Amino acid sequence: MMRLRRIALITVPSLTLLLLPSVARAQRFVGFAGGTNVAQGPVLPYQNLSSGVAGQASLGYRLAPRLRVRFDALVSRFTATALTLYYNVPNRPCPSFGCGSGAASAAPTGSVGVASFGVSELIDVLPAAPGGPGFYLIAGGGAYYVFEHPTAPSVMRFGLSGGAGVELRLEGTSAIFLEARYHGLMNAPADSRWLVPVTVGMRF
Repeated sequence: MMRLRRIALITVPSLTLLLLPSVARAQRFVGFAGGTNVAQGPVLPYQNLSSGVAGQASLGYRLAPRLRVRFDALVSRFTATALTLYYNVPNRPCPSFGCGSGAASAAPTGSVGVASFGVSELIDVLPAAPGGPGFYLIAGGGAYYVFEHPTAPSVMRFGLSGGAGVELRLEGTSAIFLEARYHGLMNAPADSRWLVPVTVGMRF
């Protein structure tokens, strides 16, 4: 319940401000980014998770000189692999060349896919001047859909995110940016309860 209240505290003020048409028309921007996951989890015993890929599309508005609100659609996909355990097969004769053995996967294996739609507030700690770098913090929340998992059915969960980014302003309002964000999902299946994608993109 407390986490849901936090999501509401983030989204409600932002949506209310976006109802002002003059603000929306004057300050709108879009962005596209792609990258990889530097961490996911929790990792089960004897299991490895690949970095995979992550992609994001965004629509945002500047509400104040140091405050932006942004709607993000994120897709992250990676693969779970596991060590293979070898063991002796019981009640089986041992031939001259060696004993019988078997193999089993030590943990679930397969693809994991997560898609989300959320709203975030971006706080410009160091605003980017034309031709110069900037630094900002990110805090948000939204809905996360685990659409692919080796052992669990597809589920929808709420989650929170937080991170930081650096950007380099180009001509006009366009910029190149690099972001790293932690996404925490509530009561999600194992292997997909949290992820940290790092993406590089363009904002226009």
